Amino acid sequence: MAHCPPELLDDLRGVLDELRDWPGMVEKSRGVFYLRRTPFLHFHLFEGGRRRGDIKTGTDWIEIDLPRPLPQTRARAFLRELRRRYEDR
Repeated sequence: MAHCPPELLDDLRGVLDELRDWPGMVEKSRGVFYLRRTPFLHFHLFEGGRRRGDIKTGTDWIEIDLPRPLPQTRARAFLRELRRRYEDR
């Protein structure tokens, strides 16, 4: 499975901008985030254009389908999930 090209993350701009401001969050490359030295979030693109965000939760990853373009209600829910996982770590 391939990582999602950065140009296909444009509808997530608000979410990614907020992540960049969180203490300890580092964006290694566009759309690939680490919390301190540990992977935290990245995106995949599947055949047929299906996009997914993977969030690190301890030793596991959770996978969240993110249709493109992402509706604002889904973007807010995705951001809430990211914040919850961030605060857990």
